Amino acid sequence: WSRSVEGRSEDCSRRMSTSRQLLEVLDCRESVNVSSTPQHHEIDGIFLSKLTSSKDVFLYLVSTFSRAAQYGDQDWAQYVRRQCISYSALVLLQPGNFAGASAPPPDFASLKLFLLVEESGQLRAPPGFVQELLSKLESLELPHYPTPHGCLKSLILGNSNSVIPYIISRLSKKQVTDNTAAEFLMMEELCSNKAAMKFLFESQYWTPKGVSFNMAQMIEMKTILGSFLRLSCYPESQIVAGQLQPIRHPVGQDCFSDCVHKAKLDIDSSVSQVRTFLQASQAKTLNMMKIMLKDSNSQQEVFSWISTVLKHNEIRLKLGYHVGYLMARSSSTGFLFNLLSVLLKLCKPFADPDHPKALWHKIDSTWLLSKHRMDLSNETRLATTRGNAHGENEGGEDHEELEQDEHIEVSKNFGTISEYFFLALRCLNIVHLSQQVKDYAKISRELQERNHSLNQSADDVHEKMAEISVLVERRLCYDVVLMDPNLVDELLLFARLVARWLLRVADAPPTILPLPPKPSAMFKAIPEFCVEGVTDILRMVAQMNIPTLELMGMPILQDLFNFLMVFSSNDVYIRNPYLRGKLLEVMSLLIPRGRNEGFELGGGSLATLFEEHDIARKFLVPTLIRFYVDIEVTGRDYSNNQFYEKFHYRHYMAELLMYIMKFPHYITALKRESENVAEFVRFINMMLNDIIHCIDEGLLKLADIRKTEFEKADTQAWNAKSEEERNQAEQHLQTMYGQAGWGLQAATEVLTMMEKLTKHVLDPFLRAELADRVAAMLNYVIKTIAGPRCIELKVQHPEKCYFKPKELLALVVEVFMNLAKHEKFALAVVRDERSYDHEVLAKVYRLIRTHALEDESFCQQFLDYTQVLQESKQNQMELDAKIEEAPDEFLDPITQDIMTDPVILPTSGNIMDRQAIMRHLLSDETDPFNRMKLTPDMLQPAEDLKKRINEFLASRRT
Repeated sequence: WSRSVEGRSEDCSRRMSTSRQLLEVLDCRESVNVSSTPQHHEIDGIFLSKLTSSKDVFLYLVSTFSRAAQYGDQDWAQYVRRQCISYSALVLLQPGNFAGASAPPPDFASLKLFLLVEESGQLRAPPGFVQELLSKLESLELPHYPTPHGCLKSLILGNSNSVIPYIISRLSKKQVTDNTAAEFLMMEELCSNKAAMKFLFESQYWTPKGVSFNMAQMIEMKTILGSFLRLSCYPESQIVAGQLQPIRHPVGQDCFSDCVHKAKLDIDSSVSQVRTFLQASQAKTLNMMKIMLKDSNSQQEVFSWISTVLKHNEIRLKLGYHVGYLMARSSSTGFLFNLLSVLLKLCKPFADPDHPKALWHKIDSTWLLSKHRMDLSNETRLATTRGNAHGENEGGEDHEELEQDEHIEVSKNFGTISEYFFLALRCLNIVHLSQQVKDYAKISRELQERNHSLNQSADDVHEKMAEISVLVERRLCYDVVLMDPNLVDELLLFARLVARWLLRVADAPPTILPLPPKPSAMFKAIPEFCVEGVTDILRMVAQMNIPTLELMGMPILQDLFNFLMVFSSNDVYIRNPYLRGKLLEVMSLLIPRGRNEGFELGGGSLATLFEEHDIARKFLVPTLIRFYVDIEVTGRDYSNNQFYEKFHYRHYMAELLMYIMKFPHYITALKRESENVAEFVRFINMMLNDIIHCIDEGLLKLADIRKTEFEKADTQAWNAKSEEERNQAEQHLQTMYGQAGWGLQAATEVLTMMEKLTKHVLDPFLRAELADRVAAMLNYVIKTIAGPRCIELKVQHPEKCYFKPKELLALVVEVFMNLAKHEKFALAVVRDERSYDHEVLAKVYRLIRTHALEDESFCQQFLDYTQVLQESKQNQMELDAKIEEAPDEFLDPITQDIMTDPVILPTSGNIMDRQAIMRHLLSDETDPFNRMKLTPDMLQPAEDLKKRINEFLASRRT
């Protein structure tokens, strides 16, 4: 009996406890009779009472839902939560029906929803509330709301005050350093609802409708994803009155405006703080997009949106983008960097090519030929002479059609790995990293010049400091993005992936080289920007973040160097010599240098890279020699500015060649390559052309500079000129200094390369077709620098035009003495009637000895050789006198010298000396008499004439 009484007492207590719990959950403080097992109608009655008396109905409902959630799966608690959701939906849609929400503002629903996610708001949404609310709105049917899902659509997209446009509006007023957590949280909740996303994809807030002119900017400013991705601090520019003008970024003004007065530690801290905000924004955007990408339908919409962005930003790749209205039509660079960062992160799971699962093998290269995302058919491809991805140039001329058996079957569907990979690759192309590096270098130079100006003069200090402050602010904004270690690591990881993918498509063997003789059809279809993406990444890191390369693991470095070696050495797989030039340019940036050039670890992983790389030791020397020739022979087909661009890339080729000549393996390779006589002779001939042109360009400009400086020195005559005339003369003077500097610097570099080469190889330089040219070039430079008219080269500021006469003279003399070791050189020197002068050589001896340009032993050797030359000249004069009356048929028709090896030109029937016609064919493979095609192998020996010439010479010598 007692146990029965206790049981009934406990049961009664439990019922009373349930009633009390219900009243607490509903926040009901009045005396209300509730049955022991609360019924739905009883709960509804309390609800109605509270809804009519609460000042903030929505706040009450969210709080009640949160309290009910504490009682788990109890029937009454579940019912309370369902009612909270239902009434919340009604409050948001019809706030005027509730007393606590009378006269609601237009953006009432959006404001209330944001209370659920605002960190500083009145409440935070309990778990599951937002998703249950969205689901309820999805199924709710009310008058005046079109079905299906009309209520949900109205809430998120109904008008400009709905949730999506409200988020966009809020973000448009914020910067990356502002608190955007609420916007991200709300969007993540919406992304988890398929119906909400379906409505979004169909709306103008996903892709603007009816816009054509500035679509890229509209996507950035007026779409939901664009609004998140535009959050950056990257400095932008705009066209004002036809001039490119920088725009001060609000984040820069807020965070970096006074950094010119701060210590470096404080500046680094400020940069780090802003970068943290940027990284957080990118990470949240990535999470939001990952939610979308989980659903197959949403996935396709996201891919289409990205491809639309990239398509409308292709104008950034056009010539003149920075000087015309095109800039006004593109997205901001900060927006595109954020998009690139997100895409790189999406690629990260399969970016390691050494991962056991080898997920990167799923990359379907036919994506490049499919037009389901974007049309790349007009992109120049790798393995064609010129033209687009189908091998056609702009005029429609077919250069290299795919053969009949090379048809490529394009896949109909592509996995996410292929989508991520190629969208990231195209985005990298459109971001145009090389241009960003140039912009960064430009602002760094401007900052250096302003600081130099400030140190030189105390005038206008405040104005100069203000200018410097703005420049520092702008450069720090660059630093936040471009020096972001996360971005750098992701870019290098992606560059390695692209490099391995390209080698795989090229069917590279396990030994990497040699590649198959003929590229596959798929490789032929790959656009050039795929290779440029890797070069742009490596160039950016090498120029801005060298320690990263020094610390790079050898497997990654080896993969990247393999890529550079394979494709720079193969003109069948990459026809464009300028693209191969970019590969060599990047390779030259991997040469270890000193601390003053940013190498803080003595080269680190790069220190032994060239010395130990097997492929480089075998193929680098022939690659460099062949490239020097190719850039001139085929370069004109790829560039309208071929003359100056060839010097640009030859500079990097020269740097590489001069560096590797320190290692015995490469010297052996050079000697082996010199045995390829035809190729090596063409290489030497082009070096001679470059030296002669550049020396002339530099020295002639020096004479002009001297003339103008004399005019300025005559103060009376100079002041008599008008201000406009003086300004024009001053501008012309600066231009000449620049042109002279370019010529002299280029000539010095090629001469330095020749000095390295002639230490190890002599025979090719003194072949019959080259010996006279080599000697004449050296005689000319020596006579110009040290001859009677050398005073004409004296200018006021030789350092401004890279004119170092002593160093240049020493360099030329070193080449001269290297060649003096060959028996044929002396005769070639003295045959040069235009520039050979024994008195000038005697003066050169005095100069190099007096100024200690060379050691005593070298000076004595030079003096002794001048005596050898004098004797050789005397012998040559005596021989010339003996053969002065040679028959005309023994003389070359162009040089008028007696022939030693006469040959017949089959195209015209004329006879020339072999060395004379070979010298001509080095630059122009045509018959000089009729311009018909003529090659060395077509020359026919004139044996009978040669016999008679030899008999004549023999008789004269005796």
